[in-house]
Amino acid sequence: MAFLKKHSFKLAVLALCAAMGIYLFMTYVAKPNEPLEVLQAAPAFQMKDIDGNSVSLESTNGKARIVYFYFANCPDVCPPTTFLLSEVQDKLREQNKLGSKAELISITFDPERDTPEAIRDFAQRLDAEFDGWHFLRGDNWESTLQLAKDFGVAVVKEKDGSFTHMNVITLVDQEGQIRKWINGSQEDLTADQIVTELNKLL
Repeated sequence: MAFLKKHSFKLAVLALCAAMGIYLFMTYVAKPNEPLEVLQAAPAFQMKDIDGNSVSLESTNGKARIVYFYFANCPDVCPPTTFLLSEVQDKLREQNKLGSKAELISITFDPERDTPEAIRDFAQRLDAEFDGWHFLRGDNWESTLQLAKDFGVAVVKEKDGSFTHMNVITLVDQEGQIRKWINGSQEDLTADQIVTELNKLL
């Protein structure tokens, strides 16, 4: 009894630490990955890649997809987010999932200025490669902006020809359902976090 009285505070602290340890273990280690809910059907599209090949939502079904809208002349968020996705590409390749189980799709808002050559230069400067990653361009910016909006990405074309847009990374499952929108401008966002979310679809 005297021991308990003398050390009651220490024992209380130890008990609290033990309880916190159990909580953290159950929350972050033992708890299985929560499945991602279906948010909406991804809108259908069909566009050409920089080699002239036709790519559509339907043609990429059967694989989990990361869809990102950008434009090569973007002065702020598009280059760093594309570089982040290049790190995602590397991690998927290390896991032997790139191309076979998962793909990346980048669609330009600006098909008139973003020629295949301009897109290839943009991608290569940011360590993006073309195995398992489609860089697509539509026939005109009007239809591409509508597609982006249908994907849930707000965008406006400015008078100077640039675009103001949400910086959104969209996860699409194998059946063509949007399962998650990720804010690509989060300061603490990492490639590992994106891959973890994508793997929930696999």
